[in-house]
Amino acid sequence: MNRSTVVDRDSQKTKIMKRRDALKVAALSSVGLVAGASCSFVSGEKEANSKKQIMKKYTNEYFYDNGVFNKEKALTAYKELFAHYNYPTNDFLEKNMWVTDFDLGDFANVGMAGIFWHNSQEFAYFAHEIFLLPGQMIVEHKHLKTDNPAKMETWHVRGGSIFNFGEGETTPNNPKTPDSQKEFITVSNVTELKLHGTQTLNRVEAPHFMMAGVDGAIVSEYANYHDGEALRFTNPKVAF
Repeated sequence: MNRSTVVDRDSQKTKIMKRRDALKVAALSSVGLVAGASCSFVSGEKEANSKKQIMKKYTNEYFYDNGVFNKEKALTAYKELFAHYNYPTNDFLEKNMWVTDFDLGDFANVGMAGIFWHNSQEFAYFAHEIFLLPGQMIVEHKHLKTDNPAKMETWHVRGGSIFNFGEGETTPNNPKTPDSQKEFITVSNVTELKLHGTQTLNRVEAPHFMMAGVDGAIVSEYANYHDGEALRFTNPKVAF
């Protein structure tokens, strides 16, 4: 074997090794790109949680004009929530998202926004996203059996945190709930859910509600068919 043959073989080995290295880098880069795309919402949440509270806590004076609820101002506040958690929006969300103060006049503390991604009576499944501003509470309620089975729910925190109130022994050191709802709260067993936390309603037809933490919340809800006729609120003043 002459010297030129050895050099050629070494050169081929070097090329093969470089090619393998290049393929490894490409593979890792592609994984990184995919992971980055799929986890951008989570990354935004981690970044937000690494800072002090930056979600503004509005007062009712901002949301009401001479006692009339201003939904446009409410939508502006929720857009700040979306930006805070890097939550992606689209035309469907913008056209179908709804906002309510439950006709109670206390939107800064009691209210919500949401989007029904899908609600199928035929196939009995429901996909819903819940949006809550800092400290905002959904009024206590339950879902009864009608011509449809009573709704059973699981909640999944996608951004921020919530306090889930339900049946059971009173939890010590519970977070303060809005003064406007003190007379209408019957459940006091509380579970705090943070990012990726999940919880399922303890039983069908059980009263429950949730309240956002100091930085608001984005919550996915998974359930069977949502029948509006089955919805009952503890507070008789609620209109929804």
